[in-house]
Amino acid sequence: MEKIHHYHGDEAPPFHWTTPSREFMTHVLEQLPTLDDVLQRQSRPPVCLYNYYIVLRDRLHMETLLDFWLDVQQAEVLHRRYMRQQQRKKSQADKKLRQMSPVSPISPYNSAHSASSLSIPSPRPTSPHPSSLASEPEILTHMLLMHAHRPPPHQPPTTYPTKRSTTTTMGSQSSATTSTSALPHLLHQPTQMDMIDAVERIYLRYIVPHAEKELHALPLALRDQITRTFADKSQTLEDPKVFAPAKRYVHIVLESSFSLFLRYKVFMNLTLPQQLARLVIGLIALLLGLTLEFSLIFLDIMPWSKRLWGIIPLTIAIYCLCSSITGLDPMWVLVFNVSETTTLKFNAIKQVKVRQILRKRSLFLSLVMLSLILLLLVIFCSVPGHRL
Repeated sequence: MEKIHHYHGDEAPPFHWTTPSREFMTHVLEQLPTLDDVLQRQSRPPVCLYNYYIVLRDRLHMETLLDFWLDVQQAEVLHRRYMRQQQRKKSQADKKLRQMSPVSPISPYNSAHSASSLSIPSPRPTSPHPSSLASEPEILTHMLLMHAHRPPPHQPPTTYPTKRSTTTTMGSQSSATTSTSALPHLLHQPTQMDMIDAVERIYLRYIVPHAEKELHALPLALRDQITRTFADKSQTLEDPKVFAPAKRYVHIVLESSFSLFLRYKVFMNLTLPQQLARLVIGLIALLLGLTLEFSLIFLDIMPWSKRLWGIIPLTIAIYCLCSSITGLDPMWVLVFNVSETTTLKFNAIKQVKVRQILRKRSLFLSLVMLSLILLLLVIFCSVPGHRL
Protein backbone atom coordinates (compact mmCIF):
# COMPACT_ATOMS: atom_id res chain seq x y z
CA MET A 1 0.00 0.00 0.00
CA GLU A 2 1.27 3.43 -0.87
CA LYS A 3 2.51 5.33 2.13
CA ILE A 4 0.49 8.42 2.97
CA HIS A 5 2.52 11.59 3.31
CA HIS A 6 1.41 14.22 5.80
CA TYR A 7 -0.43 17.22 4.46
CA HIS A 8 0.81 20.54 5.78
CA GLY A 9 -0.97 23.01 3.52
CA ASP A 10 -2.56 26.13 4.95
CA GLU A 11 -5.67 25.98 2.79
CA ALA A 12 -8.54 23.65 3.59
CA PRO A 13 -8.47 20.46 1.50
CA PRO A 14 -11.13 20.08 -1.19
CA PHE A 15 -14.34 18.30 -0.25
CA HIS A 16 -15.32 15.13 -2.11
CA TRP A 17 -18.63 13.37 -1.71
CA THR A 18 -17.70 10.11 -3.43
CA THR A 19 -14.14 8.95 -2.78
CA PRO A 20 -11.98 11.30 -0.67
CA SER A 21 -8.61 12.27 -2.08
CA ARG A 22 -5.35 11.26 -0.45
CA GLU A 23 -4.66 14.81 0.76
CA PHE A 24 -8.07 15.07 2.38
CA MET A 25 -7.68 11.65 3.99
CA THR A 26 -4.29 12.64 5.42
CA HIS A 27 -5.67 15.89 6.79
CA VAL A 28 -8.48 14.00 8.52
CA LEU A 29 -6.19 11.25 9.85
CA GLU A 30 -4.30 13.79 11.92
CA GLN A 31 -7.48 14.60 13.87
CA LEU A 32 -8.77 11.06 14.39
CA PRO A 33 -7.81 8.25 16.80
CA THR A 34 -4.72 6.27 15.88
CA LEU A 35 -4.38 2.51 15.66
CA ASP A 36 -2.91 2.35 19.17
CA ASP A 37 -5.88 4.32 20.52
CA VAL A 38 -8.25 1.80 18.97
CA LEU A 39 -6.29 -1.22 20.18
CA GLN A 40 -6.10 0.18 23.71
CA ARG A 41 -9.88 0.88 23.66
CA GLN A 42 -9.41 4.63 24.05
CA SER A 43 -11.61 5.66 21.11
CA ARG A 44 -15.36 6.00 20.71
CA PRO A 45 -17.78 4.55 18.12
CA PRO A 46 -17.78 4.20 15.22
CA VAL A 47 -13.95 4.32 15.30
CA CYS A 48 -13.66 1.66 17.99
CA LEU A 49 -12.16 -1.79 18.45
CA TYR A 50 -15.45 -3.61 17.84
CA ASN A 51 -16.04 -1.92 14.48
CA TYR A 52 -12.38 -2.39 13.58
CA TYR A 53 -12.75 -6.13 14.05
CA ILE A 54 -15.97 -6.16 11.97
CA VAL A 55 -14.27 -4.30 9.11
CA LEU A 56 -11.24 -6.60 9.21
CA ARG A 57 -13.54 -9.63 9.15
CA ASP A 58 -16.13 -8.60 6.57
CA ARG A 59 -14.18 -6.35 4.19
CA LEU A 60 -10.44 -6.99 4.55
CA HIS A 61 -10.44 -10.63 5.78
CA MET A 62 -7.62 -9.90 8.24
CA GLU A 63 -9.35 -10.60 11.56
CA THR A 64 -6.86 -13.37 12.41
CA LEU A 65 -4.09 -10.78 12.73
CA LEU A 66 -6.13 -8.79 15.22
CA ASP A 67 -7.00 -11.94 17.17
CA PHE A 68 -3.32 -12.83 17.45
CA TRP A 69 -2.32 -9.33 18.56
CA LEU A 70 -5.04 -9.19 21.22
CA ASP A 71 -4.23 -12.68 22.54
CA VAL A 72 -0.54 -11.86 22.88
CA GLN A 73 -1.40 -8.54 24.52
CA GLN A 74 -3.65 -10.31 27.03
CA ALA A 75 -0.93 -12.87 27.75
CA GLU A 76 1.54 -10.04 28.42
CA VAL A 77 -0.88 -8.42 30.86
CA LEU A 78 -1.35 -11.77 32.60
CA HIS A 79 2.41 -12.27 32.77
CA ARG A 80 2.91 -8.87 34.39
CA ARG A 81 0.33 -9.79 37.02
CA TYR A 82 2.11 -13.09 37.55
CA MET A 83 5.49 -11.39 38.01
CA ARG A 84 4.05 -8.86 40.47
CA GLN A 85 2.50 -11.71 42.40
CA GLN A 86 5.82 -13.58 42.56
CA GLN A 87 7.65 -10.47 43.73
CA ARG A 88 4.99 -9.85 46.37
CA LYS A 89 5.25 -13.43 47.63
CA LYS A 90 9.03 -13.19 47.76
CA SER A 91 8.94 -9.92 49.71
CA GLN A 92 6.40 -11.35 52.15
CA ALA A 93 8.54 -14.45 52.69
CA ASP A 94 11.66 -12.35 53.30
CA LYS A 95 9.77 -10.15 55.74
CA LYS A 96 8.47 -13.17 57.65
CA LEU A 97 11.93 -14.71 57.84
CA ARG A 98 13.38 -11.44 59.16
CA GLN A 99 10.70 -11.36 61.85
CA MET A 100 11.47 -14.91 62.96
CA SER A 101 15.28 -14.76 62.80
CA PRO A 102 16.27 -12.02 65.40
CA VAL A 103 17.22 -13.25 68.91
CA SER A 104 15.76 -11.18 71.73
CA PRO A 105 18.18 -9.96 74.48
CA ILE A 106 18.42 -12.02 77.70
CA SER A 107 16.53 -10.55 80.63
CA PRO A 108 15.23 -11.91 83.95
CA TYR A 109 11.70 -11.82 82.62
CA ASN A 110 12.71 -13.69 79.47
CA SER A 111 14.66 -16.30 81.46
CA ALA A 112 11.75 -16.84 83.83
CA HIS A 113 9.40 -17.02 80.88
CA SER A 114 11.71 -19.54 79.20
CA ALA A 115 11.83 -21.67 82.35
CA SER A 116 8.08 -21.62 82.68
CA SER A 117 7.75 -22.53 79.03
CA LEU A 118 10.04 -25.51 79.64
CA SER A 119 8.01 -26.74 82.58
CA ILE A 120 4.56 -26.10 81.13
CA PRO A 121 3.90 -27.44 77.65
CA SER A 122 2.60 -24.85 75.20
CA PRO A 123 -0.82 -25.53 73.70
CA ARG A 124 0.15 -23.91 70.38
CA PRO A 125 1.47 -26.12 67.60
CA THR A 126 5.13 -26.03 66.74
CA SER A 127 5.97 -23.58 63.93
CA PRO A 128 7.68 -25.00 60.88
CA HIS A 129 11.31 -24.33 60.14
CA PRO A 130 12.06 -21.15 58.12
CA SER A 131 13.55 -23.18 55.30
CA SER A 132 10.32 -25.11 54.94
CA LEU A 133 8.40 -21.83 54.91
CA ALA A 134 10.36 -20.61 51.93
CA SER A 135 9.50 -23.77 50.01
CA GLU A 136 5.79 -23.80 50.95
CA PRO A 137 4.11 -20.53 49.90
CA GLU A 138 0.64 -21.82 50.87
CA ILE A 139 1.75 -22.45 54.48
CA LEU A 140 3.46 -19.07 54.56
CA THR A 141 0.34 -17.29 53.31
CA HIS A 142 -1.80 -19.05 55.91
CA MET A 143 0.63 -18.09 58.70
CA LEU A 144 0.65 -14.47 57.55
CA LEU A 145 -3.14 -14.40 57.69
CA MET A 146 -3.07 -15.91 61.19
CA HIS A 147 -0.32 -13.52 62.27
CA ALA A 148 -2.43 -10.51 61.32
CA HIS A 149 -5.02 -11.42 63.98
CA ARG A 150 -2.62 -12.68 66.68
CA PRO A 151 -2.59 -10.55 69.87
CA PRO A 152 0.49 -8.34 70.37
CA PRO A 153 3.38 -10.04 72.22
CA HIS A 154 3.76 -7.28 74.83
CA GLN A 155 0.28 -7.83 76.25
CA PRO A 156 0.30 -10.26 79.22
CA PRO A 157 -1.99 -13.25 78.92
CA THR A 158 -5.26 -12.94 80.74
CA THR A 159 -5.92 -14.99 83.91
CA TYR A 160 -9.56 -15.69 83.11
CA PRO A 161 -9.90 -18.97 81.27
CA THR A 162 -13.41 -18.27 80.02
CA LYS A 163 -12.51 -14.93 78.52
CA ARG A 164 -9.27 -16.31 77.10
CA SER A 165 -11.11 -19.12 75.42
CA THR A 166 -13.67 -16.66 74.11
CA THR A 167 -10.94 -14.41 72.79
CA THR A 168 -9.16 -17.33 71.16
CA THR A 169 -12.36 -18.51 69.54
CA MET A 170 -13.14 -15.06 68.20
CA GLY A 171 -9.60 -14.74 66.88
CA SER A 172 -9.86 -18.10 65.16
CA GLN A 173 -13.18 -17.16 63.59
CA SER A 174 -11.77 -13.84 62.44
CA SER A 175 -8.70 -15.46 60.89
CA ALA A 176 -10.85 -18.12 59.25
CA THR A 177 -13.11 -15.43 57.83
CA THR A 178 -10.10 -13.53 56.53
CA SER A 179 -8.60 -16.59 54.90
CA THR A 180 -11.96 -17.52 53.39
CA SER A 181 -12.50 -14.04 51.99
CA ALA A 182 -8.97 -13.98 50.61
CA LEU A 183 -9.38 -17.38 48.97
CA PRO A 184 -11.25 -16.18 45.84
CA HIS A 185 -8.64 -13.47 45.32
CA LEU A 186 -5.85 -16.05 45.56
CA LEU A 187 -7.66 -18.39 43.20
CA HIS A 188 -7.81 -15.69 40.52
CA GLN A 189 -4.07 -15.01 40.68
CA PRO A 190 -2.20 -16.50 37.68
CA THR A 191 0.15 -19.39 38.37
CA GLN A 192 3.11 -20.69 36.43
CA MET A 193 0.96 -23.39 34.84
CA ASP A 194 -1.54 -20.74 33.75
CA MET A 195 1.23 -18.82 32.00
CA ILE A 196 2.58 -21.95 30.31
CA ASP A 197 -0.92 -22.87 29.11
CA ALA A 198 -1.52 -19.34 27.78
CA VAL A 199 1.72 -19.31 25.79
CA GLU A 200 1.17 -22.82 24.41
CA ARG A 201 -2.42 -21.98 23.47
CA ILE A 202 -1.24 -19.06 21.32
CA TYR A 203 1.38 -21.26 19.67
CA LEU A 204 -1.06 -24.07 18.88
CA ARG A 205 -3.74 -21.68 17.66
CA TYR A 206 -1.73 -19.41 15.35
CA ILE A 207 1.78 -20.73 14.62
CA VAL A 208 1.49 -24.50 14.15
CA PRO A 209 0.87 -25.53 10.51
CA HIS A 210 -2.83 -26.15 9.75
CA ALA A 211 -3.78 -24.52 13.05
CA GLU A 212 -7.24 -23.20 13.80
CA LYS A 213 -6.25 -19.61 12.91
CA GLU A 214 -2.91 -20.05 11.22
CA LEU A 215 -1.13 -16.78 10.45
CA HIS A 216 -0.42 -17.16 6.74
CA ALA A 217 0.74 -13.53 6.54
CA LEU A 218 3.55 -14.16 9.04
CA PRO A 219 7.00 -14.43 7.38
CA LEU A 220 8.60 -17.86 7.37
CA ALA A 221 11.64 -16.62 9.31
CA LEU A 222 9.50 -15.51 12.25
CA ARG A 223 7.54 -18.76 12.23
CA ASP A 224 10.73 -20.83 12.25
CA GLN A 225 12.18 -18.76 15.09
CA ILE A 226 9.12 -19.36 17.26
CA THR A 227 9.03 -23.05 16.34
CA ARG A 228 12.69 -23.54 17.29
CA THR A 229 12.07 -21.86 20.63
CA PHE A 230 9.20 -24.22 21.42
CA ALA A 231 11.19 -27.23 20.22
CA ASP A 232 13.88 -26.50 22.83
CA LYS A 233 12.90 -28.68 25.82
CA SER A 234 15.57 -27.24 28.11
CA GLN A 235 13.55 -24.13 28.98
CA THR A 236 10.07 -23.56 30.33
CA LEU A 237 8.12 -21.07 28.25
CA GLU A 238 6.01 -18.94 30.55
CA ASP A 239 6.84 -15.51 29.10
CA PRO A 240 4.92 -14.41 25.96
CA LYS A 241 7.94 -12.36 24.83
CA VAL A 242 8.67 -15.24 22.46
CA PHE A 243 5.90 -13.77 20.27
CA ALA A 244 7.23 -10.19 20.46
CA PRO A 245 8.75 -10.08 16.92
CA ALA A 246 5.59 -11.56 15.42
CA LYS A 247 3.46 -9.10 17.37
CA ARG A 248 5.47 -6.15 16.03
CA TYR A 249 5.13 -7.44 12.47
CA VAL A 250 1.36 -7.86 12.87
CA HIS A 251 1.12 -4.33 14.25
CA ILE A 252 2.86 -2.99 11.12
CA VAL A 253 0.43 -4.88 8.86
CA LEU A 254 -2.57 -3.60 10.82
CA GLU A 255 -1.23 -0.07 10.66
CA SER A 256 -0.96 -0.27 6.87
CA SER A 257 -4.65 -1.20 6.61
CA PHE A 258 -5.90 1.23 9.25
CA SER A 259 -6.54 3.97 6.69
CA LEU A 260 -9.03 1.68 4.93
CA PHE A 261 -10.88 1.20 8.20
CA LEU A 262 -11.08 4.97 8.64
CA ARG A 263 -12.38 5.31 5.09
CA TYR A 264 -15.18 2.84 5.83
CA LYS A 265 -16.17 4.29 9.20
CA VAL A 266 -15.38 8.00 8.90
CA PHE A 267 -16.78 8.62 5.41
CA MET A 268 -19.40 5.84 5.31
CA ASN A 269 -22.04 4.42 7.62
CA LEU A 270 -23.25 1.41 5.62
CA THR A 271 -21.97 -2.15 5.58
CA LEU A 272 -21.08 -4.00 2.39
CA PRO A 273 -24.25 -6.20 2.38
CA GLN A 274 -26.35 -3.06 2.85
CA GLN A 275 -24.65 -1.39 -0.11
CA LEU A 276 -25.22 -4.42 -2.35
CA ALA A 277 -28.86 -4.69 -1.30
CA ARG A 278 -29.46 -1.01 -2.03
CA LEU A 279 -27.78 -1.37 -5.40
CA VAL A 280 -30.21 -4.15 -6.37
CA ILE A 281 -33.24 -2.26 -5.03
CA GLY A 282 -32.13 0.92 -6.78
CA LEU A 283 -31.74 -0.78 -10.16
CA ILE A 284 -35.15 -2.46 -9.87
CA ALA A 285 -36.81 0.81 -8.82
CA LEU A 286 -35.08 2.65 -11.67
CA LEU A 287 -36.38 0.11 -14.19
CA LEU A 288 -39.93 0.41 -12.84
CA GLY A 289 -39.82 4.21 -12.76
CA LEU A 290 -38.52 4.57 -16.32
CA THR A 291 -41.00 1.98 -17.60
CA LEU A 292 -43.91 3.82 -15.99
CA GLU A 293 -42.82 7.25 -17.19
CA PHE A 294 -42.22 6.19 -20.80
CA SER A 295 -45.53 4.33 -20.83
CA LEU A 296 -47.39 7.45 -19.71
CA ILE A 297 -45.58 9.55 -22.34
CA PHE A 298 -46.02 7.24 -25.33
CA LEU A 299 -49.62 6.39 -24.41
CA ASP A 300 -50.35 10.13 -24.06
CA ILE A 301 -52.15 9.66 -20.75
CA MET A 302 -53.89 12.85 -19.64
CA PRO A 303 -53.76 14.85 -17.46
CA TRP A 304 -49.99 15.21 -17.26
CA SER A 305 -50.10 15.21 -13.42
CA LYS A 306 -50.41 11.42 -13.57
CA ARG A 307 -46.76 11.34 -14.56
CA LEU A 308 -45.91 12.28 -10.98
CA TRP A 309 -46.58 8.67 -10.00
CA GLY A 310 -43.50 7.65 -11.92
CA ILE A 311 -41.35 9.99 -9.83
CA ILE A 312 -41.93 7.85 -6.70
CA PRO A 313 -39.94 4.78 -7.88
CA LEU A 314 -37.37 7.10 -9.45
CA THR A 315 -36.91 8.85 -6.10
CA ILE A 316 -36.38 5.49 -4.39
CA ALA A 317 -33.95 4.50 -7.14
CA ILE A 318 -31.88 7.68 -6.79
CA TYR A 319 -31.77 7.41 -2.99
CA CYS A 320 -30.72 3.75 -3.02
CA LEU A 321 -28.18 4.10 -5.82
CA CYS A 322 -26.52 7.21 -4.37
CA SER A 323 -26.30 5.71 -0.88
CA SER A 324 -24.96 2.46 -2.33
CA ILE A 325 -22.25 4.19 -4.36
CA THR A 326 -21.10 6.45 -1.53
CA GLY A 327 -21.76 4.00 1.33
CA LEU A 328 -23.61 6.75 3.18
CA ASP A 329 -27.24 7.05 4.24
CA PRO A 330 -28.01 10.72 4.94
CA MET A 331 -31.23 9.92 6.82
CA TRP A 332 -29.46 7.68 9.33
CA VAL A 333 -26.84 10.36 10.01
CA LEU A 334 -28.95 13.52 10.10
CA VAL A 335 -32.03 12.10 11.85
CA PHE A 336 -30.89 9.10 13.90
CA ASN A 337 -27.13 9.77 14.26
CA VAL A 338 -26.24 6.09 13.84
CA SER A 339 -23.73 4.02 11.91
CA GLU A 340 -24.30 0.44 10.83
CA THR A 341 -21.97 -2.13 12.38
CA THR A 342 -23.43 -5.33 10.95
CA THR A 343 -26.54 -5.76 8.82
CA LEU A 344 -29.35 -3.72 10.44
CA LYS A 345 -27.43 -3.37 13.71
CA PHE A 346 -26.31 0.10 14.70
CA ASN A 347 -24.36 2.11 17.22
CA ALA A 348 -24.46 5.82 17.92
CA ILE A 349 -21.86 8.11 16.37
CA LYS A 350 -20.05 9.40 19.47
CA GLN A 351 -16.75 10.51 17.96
CA VAL A 352 -17.15 14.27 17.50
CA LYS A 353 -14.93 14.64 14.44
CA VAL A 354 -16.55 11.67 12.71
CA ARG A 355 -20.00 13.10 13.39
CA GLN A 356 -19.01 16.42 11.83
CA ILE A 357 -17.60 14.77 8.71
CA LEU A 358 -20.60 12.49 8.22
CA ARG A 359 -23.07 15.35 8.65
CA LYS A 360 -21.29 17.51 6.07
CA ARG A 361 -21.18 14.64 3.59
CA SER A 362 -24.83 13.79 4.30
CA LEU A 363 -25.96 17.35 3.64
CA PHE A 364 -24.02 17.47 0.39
CA LEU A 365 -25.33 14.06 -0.70
CA SER A 366 -28.90 15.08 0.14
CA LEU A 367 -28.51 18.17 -2.01
CA VAL A 368 -27.25 16.06 -4.92
CA MET A 369 -30.15 13.61 -4.56
CA LEU A 370 -32.68 16.42 -4.47
CA SER A 371 -31.15 18.01 -7.58
CA LEU A 372 -31.36 14.73 -9.52
CA ILE A 373 -34.98 14.17 -8.49
CA LEU A 374 -35.99 17.69 -9.54
CA LEU A 375 -34.16 17.26 -12.85
CA LEU A 376 -36.05 14.04 -13.64
CA LEU A 377 -39.30 15.65 -12.56
CA VAL A 378 -38.82 18.55 -14.96
CA ILE A 379 -37.81 16.29 -17.84
CA PHE A 380 -40.67 13.79 -17.60
CA CYS A 381 -43.34 16.39 -16.86
CA SER A 382 -42.33 18.80 -19.62
CA VAL A 383 -42.04 16.28 -22.45
CA PRO A 384 -45.26 16.33 -24.54
CA GLY A 385 -47.16 13.09 -24.90
CA HIS A 386 -47.13 11.22 -28.22
CA ARG A 387 -49.30 8.17 -28.74
CA LEU A 388 -47.61 5.53 -30.86
